Amino acid sequence: MDLKASISIFLVLCMAWGAHGEVNCTATGIGRFADTSDTTCQNYTLCVLDTTTNTYSSYNYTCPTTSVFNPNTAQCTAASNYNCSSSAVCTADGYVADPDVTDCSSYIECVEIDGTFTETTYTCPDSTYFNPDTTNCESDYECTTSTDFSCTTAGRFANSTDTTCQTYYLCVEATDGSYTQYNYTCPTTSVFNPTTKVCTTSYTCTTT
Repeated sequence: MDLKASISIFLVLCMAWGAHGEVNCTATGIGRFADTSDTTCQNYTLCVLDTTTNTYSSYNYTCPTTSVFNPNTAQCTAASNYNCSSSAVCTADGYVADPDVTDCSSYIECVEIDGTFTETTYTCPDSTYFNPDTTNCESDYECTTSTDFSCTTAGRFANSTDTTCQTYYLCVEATDGSYTQYNYTCPTTSVFNPTTKVCTTSYTCTTT
């Protein structure tokens, strides 16, 4: 085998840190795809097709320290070139509140394409507010952001006071160890599964 090819294969294997559980390579095909469970936006999966067996292998990678993975270009890029806070918003197709605003003036459209979510931010018309329950901009919606929940670790957590199981919290850890909390509502008919930490239509909502 050519020496350069051998070195390249060795380096690829060294950088990969194991099989990935979030990305389904059979569904996405070959390429690089964002780890949707990573709130730092630094982890991604490389899907490789073995033509001899026609099966996929997946490898996890982490972008260099100051960079993040941009799912739109499928490359690591400077953090200033990609808004990481939005990359962890979508868990299903539909419309969700914009975590970057507190006045309910905008929302995000989530569209899944080949296993990766594309997110587009829209602004509600003047004097209207985004209602996460109806996913519409409404003039009579009362925007509320208060909650008794407090983040103590990073991740997604069910809103235990919500009997519909549609709302949840996203906790993102900052470099200083503090946490930023975002409140979300699952799209339309889906509910939040506290086990898988995603919105789904297959989970049965049970409240006590």
